[in-house]
Amino acid sequence: MDPVPSTPLLSAETNGPPTGPAITPRQVITRAIASEGRGAKLAAASVGFTGHQVAEALVPVVIGAVIDRAVATSDAAALGKWILVLGILFTGLLLSWRFAARISDSVTEHGAHRLRMDIARRGLDPHGMSPRRMPGEVYSIATSDAGSVAGFTHTLSTKLAAACGVLTAAISLLVISVPLGLLVILGTPPVLALMQVVSRPLERRAETDQWQGAKAGALAADLLSGLRILSGIGAGDAAAQRYRGASRTSLEATLRAQRYQAMYSAANVAIAGAFLAVIAYVGGRMAASGSISVGEFVAVVGLAQFLRGPLIDIIYFGAGLARARASANRVAALLGTTEAVTPAGAPVPLNHSEFLTLRDVVLAGASPVDLDVKRGEIIGIVTENAAWADALVDALARRIEPSSGTIHLGDNAIHELHIDELRTHVLAAPHDAALFIGTVGDSIDALAPIGRRNDEAIAAAAADQVISALPLGLATRVTEQGNSLSGGQRQRIALARALASEAPVLVLHDPTTAVDSVTEARIARGIAEVRGAHATILLTSSPVLLDICDRVIEL
Repeated sequence: MDPVPSTPLLSAETNGPPTGPAITPRQVITRAIASEGRGAKLAAASVGFTGHQVAEALVPVVIGAVIDRAVATSDAAALGKWILVLGILFTGLLLSWRFAARISDSVTEHGAHRLRMDIARRGLDPHGMSPRRMPGEVYSIATSDAGSVAGFTHTLSTKLAAACGVLTAAISLLVISVPLGLLVILGTPPVLALMQVVSRPLERRAETDQWQGAKAGALAADLLSGLRILSGIGAGDAAAQRYRGASRTSLEATLRAQRYQAMYSAANVAIAGAFLAVIAYVGGRMAASGSISVGEFVAVVGLAQFLRGPLIDIIYFGAGLARARASANRVAALLGTTEAVTPAGAPVPLNHSEFLTLRDVVLAGASPVDLDVKRGEIIGIVTENAAWADALVDALARRIEPSSGTIHLGDNAIHELHIDELRTHVLAAPHDAALFIGTVGDSIDALAPIGRRNDEAIAAAAADQVISALPLGLATRVTEQGNSLSGGQRQRIALARALASEAPVLVLHDPTTAVDSVTEARIARGIAEVRGAHATILLTSSPVLLDICDRVIEL
């Protein structure tokens, strides 16, 4: 899979869709429908749909031939021959559609999967994204928008086939009558141009509609994931009001787009119908004057009726392109989001990973900080600046860069190390660390050395009490982000996971806020025992936890 380049955006948080990614919507569409051999399959699907349209265009021509060469002459042999031709034509018509539809669906599904993998890889990039994206927004882009972009496969292949169908009908009309053929050939481009002009406002509205809808969906997903926390702090009403505002904006945008879609559809039908009525009128006048035969007139009327379908198909190409481009723009904006931290140009090998040094580090607009943490030390940091505490955790894990200053792990500046190696040696989990879907045991084992028993870490985190209270113990299933557990249970499982990692440097941010004082005292003793041979930083104001620290720094 080709790497997705990382490029800056011109805008981050705006009142409209993000704009300006160097990965263009056209490249996103091409990647979905033409890369990895899908271009050849798309061509095959287009051939199949074209065969269907050409065969359908020839049906009224063959019926006209049946009338003129068999019915009018009372020739039974000719009638049988032309009926056989008609049967072959219908068989080819049906088979070509089935063949093309299967290939088109395959291209669509594989193209959507490719985009989902690109989006997932970008979302899981250890260097992060700046600005950060809400999980709900990423989910919306990876599902709805990826599917919409890949769905352009069907739009493109069927509209190309429709154009070939119109060409076949025009040639048939030229053979029947040059004036009729010229009427179709010369009249079709102005009709299509007119409908393309009508479709442009729809394209703009489609992009706004999709962006507003995705924003409301992302907000809903994120509010639902934190519903228990919001209810616990009494913020449920405020969150609901915020969602109602986003939802109302999305609804208004959708209604505006749908109103325009209705007017667009009515205009399509009116213009295409008027054009076909002119063709049928001219053909009828020519049949009445004897310029064409009865069979040819039947063919003309049949071709006029046939043309309505492919003409409207071609006209709706603009609407299909509008939806695909609107979604492709959102996908491109996500894939082109800049990295939160710059990757190490030429990663250096790590030396002496058991001590951490901060020099003149500025975070969250606070004063510069110096800090030394050595192997076997537990350092307590007390601060009332919650933003600074969060920023320190993120900076030590290189999820963000400090405004200034340097951070060293052993002899190396952390920006010189490969980010995966850094995070193997420095575990700095956010305060609200989530659990994985799976079992409780899976969550604890996620960071532990392979084959290592985690009984000591489980006991140190007082997670053994949680496990014994669960119906299946370590085999108990955990839902997304551990929401099936209480806050205290989830916190202790997450702490056990961190302690089981045996990371040379461990950063814990308020690891006991959801437990009672007796359990907190037990956890403090457990941390001191388990982390005795490693470097540990405790960001906390808890006297019980600060009591086990070798040094306490107030900031």
